Amino acid sequence: MSENTKIVQCFLPAMVAGKYTTEVSQRVIKDKASIQDIKKTFDFGVDAARFTLNPNDIYSVYPPANKSGNYSESLPHLVFTRRTLPWERTLDGKLPVFQRASTPENKRNPQESPPVPWMALLLFDEEEMKGLPISKNTIAAVIQPNLSDGIIRPEIFDAKAAGKEGLKLMEWEKTTDGCFTMDLTKEQFEHYIPSMKSLSLLAHAKEVSIDNKDKEGITDINTDGTGVFAVIVGNRLPAKGKQHTAILVSLEGYTDYLKGTSSKKNIPDDHKARLVVLASWNFSDSGSSSFSQLADGLELKSIKIQRGNEAPELVSYFDSGYVPLEHVTRTGAGTISWYHGPFVPKLFPATSKCISFASSDAALRYDKTTGFFDISFAAAWQLGRILALQNQEFSKAILNWRMAQNQLEAEKLRNNTLNAILEDDSETAAKDKVIRYLGKLHAVETTVPAEKITDLPTTVPQEVKHFLGNLYKLNGIPFSYIVPHELLLEKEHQKNTGTYTGTLSLFYVDPNWIEALLDGALSIGRIHKSDALLEQAVNGNFIDGYQTQSIDISSETITRKGRRLNTTGFLLRSDLVSGWRGLEITAFDAGGQLLPALRFERIDSDIFLGIFDGNIAGITIKQPYEGLHFGIKNNSAYIKNLKNEDGTNQEITDGTADVNAELNDGLIQNGVIDIAGLAGVMQEKLTAKHWMNTTGESKGIYFTSAEFAYQMIDSPVKKSITINILNTDSHA
Repeated sequence: MSENTKIVQCFLPAMVAGKYTTEVSQRVIKDKASIQDIKKTFDFGVDAARFTLNPNDIYSVYPPANKSGNYSESLPHLVFTRRTLPWERTLDGKLPVFQRASTPENKRNPQESPPVPWMALLLFDEEEMKGLPISKNTIAAVIQPNLSDGIIRPEIFDAKAAGKEGLKLMEWEKTTDGCFTMDLTKEQFEHYIPSMKSLSLLAHAKEVSIDNKDKEGITDINTDGTGVFAVIVGNRLPAKGKQHTAILVSLEGYTDYLKGTSSKKNIPDDHKARLVVLASWNFSDSGSSSFSQLADGLELKSIKIQRGNEAPELVSYFDSGYVPLEHVTRTGAGTISWYHGPFVPKLFPATSKCISFASSDAALRYDKTTGFFDISFAAAWQLGRILALQNQEFSKAILNWRMAQNQLEAEKLRNNTLNAILEDDSETAAKDKVIRYLGKLHAVETTVPAEKITDLPTTVPQEVKHFLGNLYKLNGIPFSYIVPHELLLEKEHQKNTGTYTGTLSLFYVDPNWIEALLDGALSIGRIHKSDALLEQAVNGNFIDGYQTQSIDISSETITRKGRRLNTTGFLLRSDLVSGWRGLEITAFDAGGQLLPALRFERIDSDIFLGIFDGNIAGITIKQPYEGLHFGIKNNSAYIKNLKNEDGTNQEITDGTADVNAELNDGLIQNGVIDIAGLAGVMQEKLTAKHWMNTTGESKGIYFTSAEFAYQMIDSPVKKSITINILNTDSHA
């Protein structure tokens, strides 16, 4: 695990949210004597999330939102996109304890005085939620003073409240601003809200390699390219067979009501405590769905519709990736036509010379056997033209570039004509030569050089390169063009071979489809049928480090070379994609070498696309490291083994290397874990066995949230898939 992630106790912001005062002083000295001292005091505020949370700050949650599965052996958790978010505020609005002047010198470090997050992740089952509605409210209903309505509110006052110290609203925070709240009973607050010590153990951060992830949504990145996330973990295990709601709440202003404080207050009987709700999601513990079960249940197939014995004469079409689609012609007639997208199950070589079409109709092909048109390349051509016209930067750049090209060719023509006349050594008078030059250019034979990119007055504009490179990688292509039929990429489905949780479809990229797409884009302002720019685009010259391959596509009667896109890929449709954001996927060639990705991203909530430079021979799917589960096994009794310093769980049955007895003897009540008590037992046993990590910041002495997370997380689930279904035969 150390190669992929580093667990960190916390990342504190430079300044926690709140109000600050700074004093600036200046001393004026003349002739080595002070003549004036000037002091100026400035007040300023530091803002951070408080009553609401930006949804973009949440990277992922577990258990997956609105999903069903076997979740009763893992604590819920929430992953933030920003490393500092859980510690950007303090519960009482003061500096973190270890930074306070009142803290003894030997306690002024985060290991000795751990920072406490200002939020907690709570869990309630469906029965409990019937009496715990999440209500839309205003800030005025959250802050002090307490009213005679039986509701205890956090110790936060209005900005204008006189004589009140401690937490106050900032000048920009309005009491009319909206937020969500929930009211806990006295018993619920005391039972479900973690203690101060437990809270400090339930938040940590992770530095994770993001090389094999979809980068969308990852905003906090180190200089070495690793992503950094903050994690909040709940303290309650889901109950088996029930629906649950996980709720992230703010505990700001409740310091005196938390267990473990020096001057604890009690919520009066028959009163409730109002908490600000920052986020929530639902899930259900039912069935056996898990990461392993979903990964093992994938159907591995080529991207084609698999037909039975019906219509055997059409099998070859389906095996080549075609699907029959309704087609409305230009005349308005309705018909059925064949279509395949850019992803095909067979190797489709292209001719070595680019073919340019004048219109989409010119790219139509008629199949005599079925009487259907093949509209694949016509659709690609027209789509490329539409996308090019939609992109104003590209369309303007390509038109200006072509105008420069035409001007250069015209200038060459004039120069060649003039040179031909001047080099005419006949006895024709100079005056007559000039007249011929001015009025009878057609009478002079000249040779215009073939179009070459190197002859252009300027390089290809960056806007053109960028657009064509993205188009080559199929960025911006509507999904219906890529996957024209749902049977090509099914989710949960059944077949004669069994029941599947999703589909992993493998494909080649068809160079002819890509060429038609690029040709349509480059048809804007084109005069010559031959387009040297198309040749460059089709060869992948606008993608760094990528080149097409030449292959022999000779037949018995014709000898010729062809071009093959050196690209294969996969489409994954599964709850793995929607339930585990940050899913790590790697692709390897036959030699075990990691393939570089041309495109690698989640294109829909449950669909992942990977296109690689090379031929895929193996795929590995792995749980995201930033979201590893906090697991406790429960097979009629709770089981949790401890890890030694190298991360392994040793099979020691004398009770010295596990916390099983303690978990079953009272550390878990109604699914709620005494986190501080569990951490204390873990530290005691790890110390006794000399298993404490002595190389980290804790030096084998402290047991912080990083050490606790290290002991609690389960090993990542990894699924390796060998690819042997890609058809390497050329398409006939």
